[in-house]
Amino acid sequence: MSPIKEELKDLSQFVRRWAFWRTLLMIQLGCFLFGWVISGILIPQNFFAGGLMGISLLIISLSGDWISLSLLYILLNIPLFLLGYRSFSLRFLLISLLGMGIFSCNLEWTAGMSIPTREPLLAAILGGILSGSGSGLYLRFGGSVGGLDILGAFLKKKFSIPIGNTFILVNLVIIVANGFLYDLDIALYTGIFMYVFSWSLQRVQTGFSQRKAVFIISKKPEEVAEKVLRKMDRGLTYFHAYGGLEHEPREVIYTVINLLELGRLKQYLYEIDPDAFMAVNDTAEVIGKRFLSWEEEGFNPIRKESTTPKSA
Repeated sequence: MSPIKEELKDLSQFVRRWAFWRTLLMIQLGCFLFGWVISGILIPQNFFAGGLMGISLLIISLSGDWISLSLLYILLNIPLFLLGYRSFSLRFLLISLLGMGIFSCNLEWTAGMSIPTREPLLAAILGGILSGSGSGLYLRFGGSVGGLDILGAFLKKKFSIPIGNTFILVNLVIIVANGFLYDLDIALYTGIFMYVFSWSLQRVQTGFSQRKAVFIISKKPEEVAEKVLRKMDRGLTYFHAYGGLEHEPREVIYTVINLLELGRLKQYLYEIDPDAFMAVNDTAEVIGKRFLSWEEEGFNPIRKESTTPKSA
């Protein structure tokens, strides 16, 4: 079976399962909370969000209300989807497209809904907790609403630019622009909102660490490896082990993934082998292929000696 047909079959089976509708339900809940925060806190307080929504709010502030925020968010997402559609599975693209649509609808539904808090600092903290918790909720179940996740993954794959660097650069530009458009205090409150948002998202999803080391023991290691390698574009390592209870040789799969991928990995593993054993550990730092390089950590690149013989 060709890869396209296999992905179509996988997608067809996925949309008929409860997991698909549960993910959409979590996306709806998370998007409602985020939309409510945008309408009730960010816009009245002149705060900006991070990522693509922050860019959308920046454009609206610069150009006025010539376009709705929901439509602008969709328009900004279109080139990102065209840029990265080959880098993701059909399942992830479908979830992201539906998530983008649900988020845009919630921006319209929550327009005009207020949150009764006037103190800027408390508003930044409350907004970060609500929107971060909502986003972490759907990310935990493999959901997505598009945005800079796609751009970050594309730049990482094509140019080896870490995803975190992309988010840091974009959010730094947003905070600086917020300060120029309004004042330094508002820019600082925006920074507080972004920090609390990120903290809440991580706490709701899986914890503090941005990377997770995963050990998987399965009777179908090759099928699990295929999902990790092809669907998630991650490497893995086999450990040869011996089962203490069944007294049989086992292959232990070790891989490192980011927070956005943990929900999808759980779903894939459950579909392949529900009896599999998985242990997820926090990782304080990851250096190596597809994560940080030694050069990015400040080490000088090692020059490899040429093996071409010198002419006499």
